[in-house]
Amino acid sequence: MITLPGFPLIIVDILGSALVLVLSWAAFTQARRLLAQDHENALWLFLYWLTLALVAFGISRALGHIIGHILVLAQQQALWDRLRPYSGGLNAILSIVIASVTLFFHNIQKLYRRMEADHHHLEATSHEILTLNKEMEALVMERTMSEMALGIADGIRNPLHVIGGFSNRLLKKTATDDPARNWALAIAEAAKRLEQMVERFENLAQDKKSFFSQEDLNKIIRSILEMLQAVFERRRVHLVTGFHPYPVYTQVNKHLLKVAIAHLVRNALEATPAQGEIHVSTAVDLSHTTLVLQDTGRGMSPEVLSKIFEPYFTTKVGGTGLGMVFVRQIIDEHRGTINLESEVGVGTTVTIRLPIRFVEPPI
Repeated sequence: MITLPGFPLIIVDILGSALVLVLSWAAFTQARRLLAQDHENALWLFLYWLTLALVAFGISRALGHIIGHILVLAQQQALWDRLRPYSGGLNAILSIVIASVTLFFHNIQKLYRRMEADHHHLEATSHEILTLNKEMEALVMERTMSEMALGIADGIRNPLHVIGGFSNRLLKKTATDDPARNWALAIAEAAKRLEQMVERFENLAQDKKSFFSQEDLNKIIRSILEMLQAVFERRRVHLVTGFHPYPVYTQVNKHLLKVAIAHLVRNALEATPAQGEIHVSTAVDLSHTTLVLQDTGRGMSPEVLSKIFEPYFTTKVGGTGLGMVFVRQIIDEHRGTINLESEVGVGTTVTIRLPIRFVEPPI
């Protein structure tokens, strides 16, 4: 017969088993509710299986302890001694299951986070491509409108020559007192005015200044760096900026210039290792604005540097060798200069100088 001091221990054991069962069931219910809201959430899925295993463990533990106490009180200690290993083995198996579920989902969580990071990377890359596509579309639209304008001007000029030519011939063949002479004179004058308008329109379309506007270079560069911010974070490259304290206005085609500068920044990112730095600064003097892009990357040898602007020359696997050629062409269209200095193992410095006022090159 069990002594009196043993009863409190039995009560505490039974209450503890019941509490484990109630709490595990409440956790399982909450996990099931969370999983129902988002079936693709790996964390909720982990909690669901973990709490389910805890419920099974709580049931096994409660039944084992209650049955054990009942058999002991009923003077069936021998039977309980035979059943105890099976009850303990079941609890041990459930403990292993809980540990296995935890370890499995711990690894799955790492994979999930990696997939989530890749997803964010794809989103950032898609955003970058979309932004560049918009810039290129705007650039193509400008050029297309210019070509259309020249085509329309050329199409109008041909019939104007015919009208002007025939009206002048009519003027020569009609007498001064002939009423038709006034009509021919009006036609000739109107044709001449139209021809002058077409000539001005054609000159405007051919003038590169029509594609250029007064823009703040600081603002253009900030928009590019903001677009590439995710790339800086992913590559763990530190960005150091030193913008001129006031707006740096200059005559530029912002769509073209964005494409060129973005290409240079991406090149710097590809060349700079993790924990490296990229410095971007702007300055202005009386006649020019200056952009300096400096990285602490692998640098280039003098042989590579001398060929950097040659078409189809590239050091990248799968590269076209045309990126820096386009950059040089864009800077040339702005009547600016681009200079590269590089040292292997130290880094590369790109200096771009753009005139504040857009002027035609000397003939």
